[in-house]
Amino acid sequence: MENEPRTPRHHPFRILLLAPLLAACGANEGPVRSVLLVTLDTTNPSTLSCYGAPDGLTPHFDRLAEEGVLYSNARTPVPITAPSHSSMMTGLYPLRHSVRMNGSMVLPESAITLAERARARGIETAAFIAAVVLEDEFGLSQGFQTYDQPEGGATADPEAAVSRSCVTVTDRVLDWFEERDPSLPFFLWIHYFDAHGPHKCPEEFLGAAGGDPYLGEVGWIDREFGRVLAHMEEDGLLDETLVVVTADHGEGRGRHGENTHGCFGFDSTLRVPLILRYPDGWSAGARFADRVSLVDLYPTISTALNLGVPETHDGVDLFRRRVPEDRGVYFETYFGYISFGWSPLCGWVDSRGKYVHASTQEFYFPADRGEETNVIDEVETRDQEGAIAELSRRSRLEQPGLGGEDRSLQAQIEKLGYAGAGTEFFRLPDPLDSSDRASPHTRAASLAGFLKAQSFVRRGQVNEAIRTLREVMEGDPSNHTAQHLLAQCLMQAGRFHAAIDANRRAIELREGEWVAPYLDMALCYEQLGRPEDAIASYERAFAFGAGPAAAKERWISLLESVGRSAEAASLRSK
Repeated sequence: MENEPRTPRHHPFRILLLAPLLAACGANEGPVRSVLLVTLDTTNPSTLSCYGAPDGLTPHFDRLAEEGVLYSNARTPVPITAPSHSSMMTGLYPLRHSVRMNGSMVLPESAITLAERARARGIETAAFIAAVVLEDEFGLSQGFQTYDQPEGGATADPEAAVSRSCVTVTDRVLDWFEERDPSLPFFLWIHYFDAHGPHKCPEEFLGAAGGDPYLGEVGWIDREFGRVLAHMEEDGLLDETLVVVTADHGEGRGRHGENTHGCFGFDSTLRVPLILRYPDGWSAGARFADRVSLVDLYPTISTALNLGVPETHDGVDLFRRRVPEDRGVYFETYFGYISFGWSPLCGWVDSRGKYVHASTQEFYFPADRGEETNVIDEVETRDQEGAIAELSRRSRLEQPGLGGEDRSLQAQIEKLGYAGAGTEFFRLPDPLDSSDRASPHTRAASLAGFLKAQSFVRRGQVNEAIRTLREVMEGDPSNHTAQHLLAQCLMQAGRFHAAIDANRRAIELREGEWVAPYLDMALCYEQLGRPEDAIASYERAFAFGAGPAAAKERWISLLESVGRSAEAASLRSK
């Protein structure tokens, strides 16, 4: 029964003696009553001491590795926050749950999440989220009785804070522990965002991190997570809780020309830490090189909580068991396709190596950890392509997209560095579809230039940004997001005629609906004293659906100013 009283606490020595018997009796047996899932945003495995970071940087995560199982070959299916977490919560690869991008795609209500299944069994569900990229508008709150997130949301000022610190998140978690009903088992998800760029951390953590603020941020998270562990241990909760620690994706850190994440499909951003600490000490201290994916968390946690495991997921149950050696895992990123006009990128990793499918193909042998040598001409990739094709034939959830009223939330997400977060949903090609667009892996210089221009914009150096973006467009003429950013910079510089032309070019480059350039052109026409042209631009923008409330008010005011009062009144009544 889900609402049964707490199970008796077990003596640690007795638990160790029982561990082999528990594993033999059945994967869902044992003293697991609750599950804690901790996701570290943008965290490379090498940032944890147990994976090779400086000793003493992450003592609490290291403790979990010593008392649990560490996976050295874990990957995310997609190096982007919302799609990655959607895979964790549904056990589906992104092409099946339909969330391929931050900021404009929503986990459909038809998805059956871990939290929904746990709640249906009387298990208390709670999530503590650190950044707007996982706001409840994006659907990941399904099934959570408590979904604690940064203040703000879809109607927030785009200049509002986009994340909150690990200190705040931990404080909220500890408050929840004090207020919750201790007679109930729980499924608790804690999300820490501090390791996401821009990288800065309290001075006290820089010493142990060798002066590296990125490592220091992970050390800061470790200390704050230590407070959660201490509370759980004091309250006896560690005696009955499976603790899972992982990351949604890594950070490029300059490898393969990628400083951030999301655009490329290299292991520098696909590899993630994964630690499972069982309360009975199962395989404590083991380091498994099993080929695992974040989609595996869904069946694993389902088994741990005795929820049963539906057959429709894409993962493999890791609960007290190993993974078959011939197991393969899928990965993808459509970031470059959606944001920059590049080809989609996907791939398959199995015992033979790693296959990358884009407009150009790549293959890396397992021994080539740095993915330095593309041996695509030396291998046959029929099996990997067949595995991707089989996955593509499975059922998929329909993507509803994010409503137009949520565009201020999209603007907040773009502040986190996710270019094109406000891009409207449109039909995406299948992973193996042919493409005449450039492969993302050939566009490192373009990406670097775009990010450089963004940094100029943040510092108010608009002319420098314009010059850099023109250079980007010379080498990457189909890059619609760079073209749109150029248009916005021209607006800031007061060059409204040029901005209108640049916005028109951006619309030509981008296939599908795109509201933002039309809204920007409307503002330009207003500045030029051309209200009728501005009204026409607003009409085009809102033809795609609901738009921002502030833009609608400007449209209504313009209609009234040119004597089109009846149209204004009709629009105001809608």
